[in-house]
Amino acid sequence: MDGADLFLLSSSSPGRGLNGEPKLESSAWVEHTNRAYAGLFTVFVAHANRSGFEDGLNYWGGSTVFDPDGNLLTHAPYFEEALTLSEIDLNQLHRTRARLPLLRDERPELVQRELGRILNGH
Repeated sequence: MDGADLFLLSSSSPGRGLNGEPKLESSAWVEHTNRAYAGLFTVFVAHANRSGFEDGLNYWGGSTVFDPDGNLLTHAPYFEEALTLSEIDLNQLHRTRARLPLLRDERPELVQRELGRILNGH
């Protein structure tokens, strides 16, 4: 609502759960969430995740960049250090936001009022 065009996220997310899948549950969840934020807020989302081992924990790497449509632009390798670059087109923000005016139609004053009502028990 304040005009952000890019969310920059950094994390030290350790790897957890395979469940028979080729991808860790933790990496799949983080990527799914970042894709959702990109599409919901019509912004670029750049996530840098730690890679390597420390104190028995495995940090899975796999840094990503998603565009405002929720499409994956860049994906760093899993389980290894890498310098991964991504080029973003800020003009895409205008095109996506014109097509999907989700934030334009938001009414934060209504949300604030209703949350106040709920919190006050009315």
